[in-house]
Amino acid sequence: MDGVTSSVTAARPGGAHARAPRSSRLATQAPRQKTALLVALVWCLTAASPALAQDTPYPIFTADHLDATMKTLGPNLAGLQAALREGDFSTAKERAIRSREQLATTVTFWRDHERDDAVQLIRDVLDQFDALDGLLSTPEVDSAGVEPLLSGIQRGCQACHGVYREQDALTGDYRLNQSAL
Repeated sequence: MDGVTSSVTAARPGGAHARAPRSSRLATQAPRQKTALLVALVWCLTAASPALAQDTPYPIFTADHLDATMKTLGPNLAGLQAALREGDFSTAKERAIRSREQLATTVTFWRDHERDDAVQLIRDVLDQFDALDGLLSTPEVDSAGVEPLLSGIQRGCQACHGVYREQDALTGDYRLNQSAL
């Protein structure tokens, strides 16, 4: 063993070891780690500053978004009803899932306007969509069970529209009832 040690130390000037003692290595690594941590922290704060400067929390869901969602949700619901009438449960399931996805995004609008009643109406309809999805996911769809769920969805939509939607007398188009907000 002495012969190995002496040949290793003899190969280095002054017989020094190849590696610095552990304590001196840690001392030189600590400033590097602190610098890297500081750089990462500054980068994160710089990247996050635009998000922190926003007045409204993300996501922003405007009245225009609500209008666009409702205009695409209507045809999806009509397609859902048509598919159910035809007994095309696969298409009905697809339409129900898409309708649920669209409706769920509107919760943000109603929360931003502090309309808890609208949020609750939407949650009730979402529950009906979830139950319909479960029913349509079974190997043998119970057609009799579909009708009450579809009726619950329609009642929820009508209840919300009764409060928050108005019809333009000239064009017949529907729009958000601003006075209800």
